[in-house]
Amino acid sequence: MLKVLIMEDEHYTLRFLEKLVSSHPLVEEVLATSQGDEAIRLARQLPDVAFLDIELAPEDELNGIQAARNINIISPRTKFVFITGYSKYAIDSFVVHPYDYVLKPVQKEKLMSIISRLAQANEQSCEKEEKKLVLKSNEGLIFIDFNDIFFIEKISKKAFVHNRNGIFEASCSVQDLEKHLPNQFLRVHKSYIINLDKIGHIKDTGNQTYEVSFHGYKQIALISRNKFREHQDRFTPSL
Repeated sequence: MLKVLIMEDEHYTLRFLEKLVSSHPLVEEVLATSQGDEAIRLARQLPDVAFLDIELAPEDELNGIQAARNINIISPRTKFVFITGYSKYAIDSFVVHPYDYVLKPVQKEKLMSIISRLAQANEQSCEKEEKKLVLKSNEGLIFIDFNDIFFIEKISKKAFVHNRNGIFEASCSVQDLEKHLPNQFLRVHKSYIINLDKIGHIKDTGNQTYEVSFHGYKQIALISRNKFREHQDRFTPSL
């Protein structure tokens, strides 16, 4: 299933694209906007695909290609499809390696075919276990091996990744991070996702939670009693 971002400055075309894309059975969520800066903000939700108009309204400081460059930094795995009435931009757009290029007026069959192909490619990519988590920081992108992560913690609305090299704040939510984690990670509490391969010991606190300690890491995570009962077969240490 795909999360799709659409940026189009013409109101009628935006509504048409939003309705059309939403109708595809392999699309889970659509994020729609008419502005470049808003598209960049929405990219923090890590869309699988971005359909971008290239030439935006004169008052918009960005065009679609500039927006794509910024989105690519925030969400490197996003695939780009440019939708425009001007074929002259085709060469310039390849700076972000677009998946496809669609001229207006948009043909429904072509757009739906592109979505189907992207969904298939996304599914095949997910089947190949990724080895690194990509986080955006003030210094740029941080690549963390999944095997180096102990747990992910939610504090207020922010997500923090506890790993062998320290604690890094993610630019997206715990829910968004969860979608990119392999099977060794499990949501065990409203505030914690843990790496099952790193569990050292689980202790019953008698207060509706269990404390989890990890091999080679001093900080602990929590498991709710309900989650412990639900996934007890996946917790390998003896209690």
